[in-house]
Amino acid sequence: MEWPRDPLPGWPDVGDTDAADMFARSTKRGRELAALLDPDTLVPGITEAPHRLKSNAVTVSTTADSCNVVGEDFALIVDWGHIGIGGAVMPGQGHATERAYAPEERAILGAALSALGETMFDVHLNDRAFWCSILANVWRYRLGGYHIFKKWLSYRERSILSRPLSRRSSVLL
Repeated sequence: MEWPRDPLPGWPDVGDTDAADMFARSTKRGRELAALLDPDTLVPGITEAPHRLKSNAVTVSTTADSCNVVGEDFALIVDWGHIGIGGAVMPGQGHATERAYAPEERAILGAALSALGETMFDVHLNDRAFWCSILANVWRYRLGGYHIFKKWLSYRERSILSRPLSRRSSVLL
């Protein structure tokens, strides 16, 4: 229902060998996507070391008193998700704070800053812990009308998942 579809490789326009290879690559990507959406599945390169270089610097987990995030700090309890009609998981309002880049963030991003926009978000897990420095274009990204980040968080709300996130399952993409 209006979800993006993965097209099947070009049968019959492509030779059988090419089509089979394309289908195998597409299937592998589909399995990776399904694993990324499952909060309990470990994904090599994303939630397990060695990490892919591109995925290492999306955000930093921290607390209001600048400590490491551990244990119950990973509990999402700010209404990121709830059970709706028919048992469907629905995104909630949650708690995200838009802010300007700090001077040290500006220094790190340098020339890339003009392409990234003027703001970023801190996304709260609870009243103590949050992910900081999420680029505004990452936070606002939508696919098929759905706010992807909020949808991802909705399935990880403690009332849905029945436990806090683990360090592995809290990796942001």
